[in-house]
Amino acid sequence: MAPTSRLSVLSDEVTALADLPDGPSVVALSGGPDSAVCAWVALRGDFPVRAVHVDHGFPDSPVLRHAAEGIAESLGIKIDTVEVIVGTGASPENEARIARYQALESSLEPGEELLTGHTRTDQAETVLGNLLRGAGLDGLTGIPTRRGSIVRPLLKVTRSQTRELATLLGLPWIEDPANLQEGPRRNLLRNDVMPDLERVSPSLEEILARTARVLSSDRDVLDQAADRVPWNARKGVATLPATLLSTLPSSIASRAIRAALRAVSGPYAGDFRDVQLVLSVASGGIAEATLPGGVSVRRDRALVVVDACEDRPVPDAEEWTVPGRIRFGDWAFEATMAASAPTAFPPSRYVEVFDADEFPSMVAVRTPSDADRVVFSEGHKSVRQVLAEAGIPPWRRNRWPIMATGEQVIWVPGVRRASAGWIDTTTTRYLWVRATREDV
Repeated sequence: MAPTSRLSVLSDEVTALADLPDGPSVVALSGGPDSAVCAWVALRGDFPVRAVHVDHGFPDSPVLRHAAEGIAESLGIKIDTVEVIVGTGASPENEARIARYQALESSLEPGEELLTGHTRTDQAETVLGNLLRGAGLDGLTGIPTRRGSIVRPLLKVTRSQTRELATLLGLPWIEDPANLQEGPRRNLLRNDVMPDLERVSPSLEEILARTARVLSSDRDVLDQAADRVPWNARKGVATLPATLLSTLPSSIASRAIRAALRAVSGPYAGDFRDVQLVLSVASGGIAEATLPGGVSVRRDRALVVVDACEDRPVPDAEEWTVPGRIRFGDWAFEATMAASAPTAFPPSRYVEVFDADEFPSMVAVRTPSDADRVVFSEGHKSVRQVLAEAGIPPWRRNRWPIMATGEQVIWVPGVRRASAGWIDTTTTRYLWVRATREDV
């Protein structure tokens, strides 16, 4: 077959296999053949296309950058280059990937989607690598076709097809030198393990890719079931229903746990051991556990609490001259003087009104100590006790603010106030105080 005929046939094959999104796109153009073909396919669609190249600052980065710019010029598309600083974690490859995706996603304009050149061959290598690592269902589903704004349109196209097509198209691609290094695990899988296994099973790549597609359907069903588990997360703390976690099938409970871990710990969703520790806390098998990154897990009555902020420092005490405003950790306080009951603040447990003539001109906003007590007309209670009675969970009590003058506690926002300062019939000036809570 003549080269031009082969180009025509291969172009049609790859175009038919590609799954392009509807809308403008940004191609992550590395300088290799996969991303080059991804850009070429995207141009055959009906929407605007541009490219972004990420320069990692590695020794080989200049040649990759030059290749990416050459490919963009050949295809007639605009290209932007973003330079990143790669972290120094245990896995340089993983640190580079994190920096790369952060840069790529940050470059997107509203309505744009990010296209990457991952192929069916990448999918097969990923599934095999995860299997050898001992992955569960999520790992065996491999690379998702879509995740958020990231789309992989070439997951049905093989690496050999992209290389041949990029060459026939005359695109100036190069092989990433990092792919030829002997150290990285992915290179061992690509260059040695997969070829050896294909001697036993010539269709191994297709089989692994098909396995990922089939298991993706199972994963979606479990995800839908896990989405019905009521959990909440905000500012580094997640809560899950303990009894429900203990009674659900582990395949569903574990997915809810992983979602909560992602919410408080970024992309890290825990491994098998982490999930089992959370389940053990939920069932009462253990009282608490510590996960990687200092994430604590503990039981609080009917809830399992996953806290990534346990080491967050307790705010220092703040002296506050009222009226006015003040910040205290995740809280904001505002005091307003009025000759009559103002309407600016709606009724709330976090709004109190005091006799301005009796209220001190300066108060302290601070966290409670074991000695702090709230005095009522009928007696007194410790601040710790009133916080517990109000249902404030233990892990938040040491950061809960109180308003005090000296040793006298005036108000525990959202909980109780002292009897001193109650408005009587002779009151002519009102001091309204509002506490706004921004934490969990």
